[in-house]
Amino acid sequence: MLEEVEIAIFSYNRAKYLKNCVDSILISMPDAIITIFDDNSDDEDTLEYLKALGDMVVYNEHDSASRHGNLYQNMQVALENASRRFLILLQDDTQIIRSFADNDLAHIQTVFDDPNVAFLRPQLMKLGHLERFTNTLTPNLECRTYIPTAEFTDCTFGNSYCDVVVCDVQKLRQKSWKFLNSERANQIQAQKIFKYMPFMADGFVFYCPEVPCYRSKKLFIASKIVQSKLKGRISALKVMTKSESTAFTTRDIDIWPVAETFLESTNPRVAKPFVYQDYSKSMYLLMLYKLESGLSKTTSAIRSLFQKSKI
Repeated sequence: MLEEVEIAIFSYNRAKYLKNCVDSILISMPDAIITIFDDNSDDEDTLEYLKALGDMVVYNEHDSASRHGNLYQNMQVALENASRRFLILLQDDTQIIRSFADNDLAHIQTVFDDPNVAFLRPQLMKLGHLERFTNTLTPNLECRTYIPTAEFTDCTFGNSYCDVVVCDVQKLRQKSWKFLNSERANQIQAQKIFKYMPFMADGFVFYCPEVPCYRSKKLFIASKIVQSKLKGRISALKVMTKSESTAFTTRDIDIWPVAETFLESTNPRVAKPFVYQDYSKSMYLLMLYKLESGLSKTTSAIRSLFQKSKI
């Protein structure tokens, strides 16, 4: 069933979330090829887990202080090395939330029968973005997807590309696709080359809530405060039971696939609507994060100017 599918996971210093992601694939998509692309993790737990995974891991050869580290360079390596038709790009704070079935592969194949579609969004929808989606997308019963209601010249969020995505490898190679260094830049590039990116009605991927969030490979104080209170626990998602998955994938497509409606966290303290960066749990932690982030950017800019003045 999954002989046409492989999965690339991009990781950095989140061992428990990475393990949760890998385990969810082994349970729900057991025949898929899995490769982990690690961005020079230096956390002992992460390094130990990566070592245990052996040949599943590709280690990045370079370091980067950019906002997303070497994420997009690693995506490019994953695309160049892909050996199957469909490549699913995941990050270590995502997971598979239900069993992947023959119907799912059939729907993906039908979507990519359109020569102008090279990306497909496999996630459920965030409640906070629902109004945006319902205003810009319309149900397509034939493929069980949601597609744009109009041509999007302004590269509206999520309608051309996103970082968690199913790729048609052959089409991207035919167009000499090169991942650029931000999600926005890749959205603009995709909008110019392809028609749009459909949104699966019966998604099988979602983001874990309240995860530690690295920026420029740095964990800020606000995240450290939250993680110290969690004492090593993570907020994963419960995998749908067989009956829950059947009800989800056979529901009327006019019922939008909102994560907060269909998913529960393994951590009973996780509130809905979900928040995805741990520091967003409270206004004070968010303010602390923004303060430290602003100081970090200012310091980096001053350092850069100082270095240029010495040249």
